[in-house]
Amino acid sequence: MTNRTSLSLLALLAATGAAHAQDKTPLNVVGFSGVFAENYEKFIIAPFEAAHPDIDVIYQPSKNSAETLALLTLQRSDPTVDVALIDVSVAIKANGEGLFATLDEASVPNLADQPAWARIDGDKSIAFSQDNLTILYNTETVSEPPTSWTDLADPKYKGKIAAKLADTRGVILIPILNKIAGADYKETIDPAIEALNQFAPNVSTWEPAPDCYAVVQSGEVDLSICWNGRSQYLHDTQGGIIGVSAPKEGSIGQTNTINLVEGSAHAEAAKTFINYALSAEAQATFAEKSFYGPVNTKVELSPEVATRIYGSPEAQAAQMSLDWPWIATVYSEWIQRINREVIAFN
Repeated sequence: MTNRTSLSLLALLAATGAAHAQDKTPLNVVGFSGVFAENYEKFIIAPFEAAHPDIDVIYQPSKNSAETLALLTLQRSDPTVDVALIDVSVAIKANGEGLFATLDEASVPNLADQPAWARIDGDKSIAFSQDNLTILYNTETVSEPPTSWTDLADPKYKGKIAAKLADTRGVILIPILNKIAGADYKETIDPAIEALNQFAPNVSTWEPAPDCYAVVQSGEVDLSICWNGRSQYLHDTQGGIIGVSAPKEGSIGQTNTINLVEGSAHAEAAKTFINYALSAEAQATFAEKSFYGPVNTKVELSPEVATRIYGSPEAQAAQMSLDWPWIATVYSEWIQRINREVIAFN
């Protein structure tokens, strides 16, 4: 992202905050865009503001976590952003640069209900949701939906798959395919690379445009590898053309984190908001409305919601988690291998 783009986003945040009532504490939150932003404002921010009328939350969508990181780096000496929602791998990088402050249970009591894996870098980043990797299919052209990740290699899908894998989707798919092959992703990813090459001939595009959802909905492809939450939402709102298949071998969630920006001018209000966002109430609501997997250990999902997030009982039992701090150390290397040994080769 260019400095001009970063400055524009920073200026917009400052201008928006200044326009709000002086008797309220403005709280600038930067996070994911699109459907996520719409639902987060509706199901998390709105009830929070109703319960805390003295805090005015200003949500600014960001194109991606890399853009958010660039913004936070640019304004680190005088931050305007108070809370950042970003991918876990980027959060770990931001912590290495000292951009986030440490949280504690005294000021954020709901930390106590988060599992150990969700409390990252000494409570500087806290996981609040997971969006599972899944297989999308066009319900008008696919009569028998795929039930396994290995179905991607079926010759009947030749030229009918969209797979943007040179990003977190590929990084998550590697451990899944490794597990199917009986290998440990920390020891080798060769089996996963081999599996990717088995279905690569079926891929018509590694850069679906405008995105992995639209190409399925338009019928350009039969299948796409993408995220569950938005897919479920589009299934419900776009006439059911997009179907969602959670393979029986299970999936892995892309972990989203919530973070207090170091030097925030409204740290106390930020902690109050973070505490609410981590609550069982907030996470259960977001799971039920947006189909993102909750992290709070006190959340109990209905069987229907759990199935739409994680798949069948068999898939739920096979659901995996990753050692994200370790993954952060190999993330770029894995992307390079996908580009070099799979995409370029095919």
